[in-house]
Amino acid sequence: MIPIPCESLLAFFAASLLLAISPGPDNLFVLAQSALHGRKAGILVTFGLCTGLVVHTTLVALGVAALFKASALAFTLLKLTGAAYLVFLAFQAFRASSAEVKKDGRPVLNRFRLYRRGIIMNITNPKVSIFFLAFLPQFVEVGAG
Repeated sequence: MIPIPCESLLAFFAASLLLAISPGPDNLFVLAQSALHGRKAGILVTFGLCTGLVVHTTLVALGVAALFKASALAFTLLKLTGAAYLVFLAFQAFRASSAEVKKDGRPVLNRFRLYRRGIIMNITNPKVSIFFLAFLPQFVEVGAG
């Protein structure tokens, strides 16, 4: 096993902490869903976001990060897909009818839809993609496997 230099480990943890505490679309989405639909909705969205992280991790392990690193077009398409999804969510919010609202003023959303929204939100989040495709590989020792 190749030892990891302490400086690299500290730099990785410091940068990861800064990325984790800076609010991005995922953080704001969890807060909004929790405020609108309650704690359970926030937890379901968070589970979806975590599932999205598993998807990112799997793709990186399969070498997709190398593809995006080698192809500016592929990376641009990924970013555009994320932006398009955010625009879609905004459009859905403006288009929502009052028929989808319960008596207490909250829209009707089932558990699966909240979970699925979390997955899609994470997979298309440019911040997460940049972390997995650009930031994380700087701290990976290729020789260590």
